[in-house]
Amino acid sequence: MKRKEEYSIQLENVTCLAPKEHSGTTILFLLQGELMISVAEHDFQLYRNDLIVLNHRELYTAHGSNDTIVIHLHISSPFFTSYYANYFHISFDCISSQIDTGREKMIALLQKYLAEMMIAQSHKTESSQLEIQSALLQIMLLLTRFFKKELPVQEGVSIHDTRITRLTQQLEQQFDEQITLQGIAEQEFLSTSYLSRYFKKVTGLGFLQYLTQIRLKHSIEDLRTSSANISQIAQKNGFSSPKNFTTSFKTYFGKTPTIYRQEMMKELASVTEKPAYMPTQTKRVTESPNILAQLAYYRQAAEQVSFVDEAPFEKKTISVGSSKATTIPEAMHILTIGELHVVLQENVQTQLLMAKDELGVRYVGIRHLIPGSTFLPDKETDEKVPTSSPYANSDLAISYLKKLDMGLFIRIEYQNIPIDENAYFSKLEQFLRHTIHVFGRHFVSRWYFMYFEPHRTAVPKKELRRVYLKLYSLLKQFDARIQVGSYFPFSERREAPLSNHEWIKDTADRIDFVGFNANQNEAVDFSKSSNEEFLVTEDYVLSKTQKLKHYLKRNHLDKPLILINWNTLTGNTRFTNGTFFRGALIFQTMIAVSSELFGLGFWINTELHEDEWKDRNIRLDGLELFHYFNGKRPAFYALKFKQRLRGEIVAYGDDFVLTAFEDGYQLVLLNCKQFNPLYSVENSLLHDYRKELHIRLKGLLPGHYQVRKFQFDLDNGALYSKYWELNSAHGLDQELLEYAEQTSVPKLSVSEEVMTDDWSFYAYLDINSIHFYEFRKTI
Repeated sequence: MKRKEEYSIQLENVTCLAPKEHSGTTILFLLQGELMISVAEHDFQLYRNDLIVLNHRELYTAHGSNDTIVIHLHISSPFFTSYYANYFHISFDCISSQIDTGREKMIALLQKYLAEMMIAQSHKTESSQLEIQSALLQIMLLLTRFFKKELPVQEGVSIHDTRITRLTQQLEQQFDEQITLQGIAEQEFLSTSYLSRYFKKVTGLGFLQYLTQIRLKHSIEDLRTSSANISQIAQKNGFSSPKNFTTSFKTYFGKTPTIYRQEMMKELASVTEKPAYMPTQTKRVTESPNILAQLAYYRQAAEQVSFVDEAPFEKKTISVGSSKATTIPEAMHILTIGELHVVLQENVQTQLLMAKDELGVRYVGIRHLIPGSTFLPDKETDEKVPTSSPYANSDLAISYLKKLDMGLFIRIEYQNIPIDENAYFSKLEQFLRHTIHVFGRHFVSRWYFMYFEPHRTAVPKKELRRVYLKLYSLLKQFDARIQVGSYFPFSERREAPLSNHEWIKDTADRIDFVGFNANQNEAVDFSKSSNEEFLVTEDYVLSKTQKLKHYLKRNHLDKPLILINWNTLTGNTRFTNGTFFRGALIFQTMIAVSSELFGLGFWINTELHEDEWKDRNIRLDGLELFHYFNGKRPAFYALKFKQRLRGEIVAYGDDFVLTAFEDGYQLVLLNCKQFNPLYSVENSLLHDYRKELHIRLKGLLPGHYQVRKFQFDLDNGALYSKYWELNSAHGLDQELLEYAEQTSVPKLSVSEEVMTDDWSFYAYLDINSIHFYEFRKTI
């Protein structure tokens, strides 16, 4: 056992604990049996694996049985204060059976460190004392980070006055010693008159009056819980004599200590009908093999639980119906793959199937249809019926897409047309005739064609309009249901396009939809390190979307909008792009813009996206769902979470979404942080951006629920984190890449909860993380 003035820990069989209080913090951890703890006017029934923290000077009693075994840890107040100066201004609220959901990890760690202290004490090796001390400090750290509660400040005391805080802590610790104003003044290098005035100004009480109140507070518990006489109590609590104690007590309470004790004894006897003084019945238990095996279990059970750093704490109340009930925003999802023939690649087919089944993707984006390499060259032949067709590859690709019930979203580039305009339109017409013949008019009638010319172009607007109208006429003659629209380069800053593209204003009756891009990265200069430069991009995608809608409406072009390419803020190198985790940013943007849009586009994978430009630079103009070897990028899981939402949105904010559906509720919590991606390699900054939420849900339908929680963050689902974990000087081979892909998934946990109409829980969110909760009613 450690010396009394610091801490003690032991195994005890507890039958009865008489009313007692300790100057310090006590933890009782029940290993076996049952234990009833009474604190103030509250009773707490503890069962196996439960623990309770009892606070400094908190009066409690306990009743167990012959088989009740507890770990009893006591940490003295001077020892705790030496590590945590604010100790006397806080209490710890920790009863394991009553904690809110989300605190289980901390309880598991407390159990682990208590078990480690007992195991180390039992083994008595040369490092035992270090192991005990290490575990004890971890326990103190957990208590102060996650279970502390501010106490009401004593009259007039400012907790921000460090000198007075230090002096009041000293008085709390040394109240039973001979303390004088003069001695404290000398200690502080102050005159007694100055210290007297200063102390009263800050605390509202004179020095002696303050000290006397502390002594009286401690002595009154001795009168209630011990059989010591008045002289012994006076001496124990620092009074100079029994007479001084009696005079001070009567002045403060209006009665003598003797009369107070007599009244308390009568009151206790009448209420409990038991003797006011109950002898303590505990005995120390020797560690047995069974006990040590049980202690080892607690240590092993917490092996997968990492210590959680302290984070800024925030309380948030979310009420069902606080927002007007709205439908979950839906947008047509388009997955750009580049040229049509890449559908024939095995990995692309795998990715398309996942995108359709898990993400609700309905369209595949195609580029370079006519001048690309999908169509085979025409061959001269003397056959009456040719045995080869230029559409062999395209037929195979379209056949696969039709099997998946996925339509085509085809981009028609103006720059490819003037080379030989007649030949271009002739090939397009032949392809459409062939495709309708092979796959049916109904299938082709669902397709979209988007006319495209880049933002900066020297082509006059009359010419751009003429070619578009020719394209529109050709497509509509095949089927009026085919959707024909145009890409519209729009400047978010100027809130207008360049003049070449203003032809669209005069063509409203021939435009079915408007496509556009929105990329936060185009609004910043990556060569600058100032974080303020990057904060201006917040809500850039939503802002550009809304400004474009306003422009079109003002010019009588209120057409469906399709966001073809878009991105959140990211890094412009492989390294920063990989370290800058942005799952929550993607989800937040999708939710915000989906209600404004008809369609939302993505690139299928990194390889095809970067191959589109034939350069070595990382692409920033779009979001890819997959990396190499079918590894899923953050956009995949962000979109999957959005697709998982059901019912109606009944509460909504910048960092949460709450839905209600027939079987329960869904809650998405986000920790969105915009900053210079260059700083994403700084672990200290990433830690600063973490946060802890205490969520209070009001208005839920009470009942039993199964709770499914998906956690998506840097350590749970981020592909690049797993790459770095497995990487070496020899790089990643296929086996390692496939393992990284298979293990990079959001963490799923399941629990059973009895939820009331006012239910709360804790959530610890890493930077840009997504926590997706699903509360399913159980029958």
